[in-house]
Amino acid sequence: MRRISSPGSIHKGKMLSAVFYILALILLVTAVTALAACHKNISLQLEQGVPVAGNELAIVNLYLSSCVQYFALSAILIFCGYMLPRVAAQKLDLQPEASSPMLNGPIEAVSEEVDGSRQETEDTDFEEWGFKEREPE
Repeated sequence: MRRISSPGSIHKGKMLSAVFYILALILLVTAVTALAACHKNISLQLEQGVPVAGNELAIVNLYLSSCVQYFALSAILIFCGYMLPRVAAQKLDLQPEASSPMLNGPIEAVSEEVDGSRQETEDTDFEEWGFKEREPE
C-alpha cells in the first residue's frame, strides 16, 4: 500500500534539513575561530618562555575544551541534516513491497466460534462448483 505524502511534509523535512546545515555552518565558523584563538594563546605562552615539557596535558586540554566540541557538534548536525530527508522519505512513501499480503492471512479463512463450538455451515457450496454428491452404494 502506498501512502500519498503531502507536499507540505516534504517541504518541512527539507526546511529542517537546511536549518541543520545552517547551524552546522555556524558551529564550524565558531570552531575555526576558537581554534585560531586557542593556537594564538598557546603560541603567546610559548613565546613568553613557558616550556612545552610537562604542559602537554594542559595544551591538549585547552584544545579539547575550546574547539573540538564545536567540530563534533557540527559533524552531528551535518549527519542529521543529511539523514533527515531520507528518513522522512521512508516514513512518508511506503513501497508496496514493504508489506507482504501473505503476512496477514485471509479473513474468510478464520472460523467463527459460537458458544465454544464451531458454527456448522451447510455443505452446499460444492454444488455451486458443479460437483454432485455421490449416492452411497
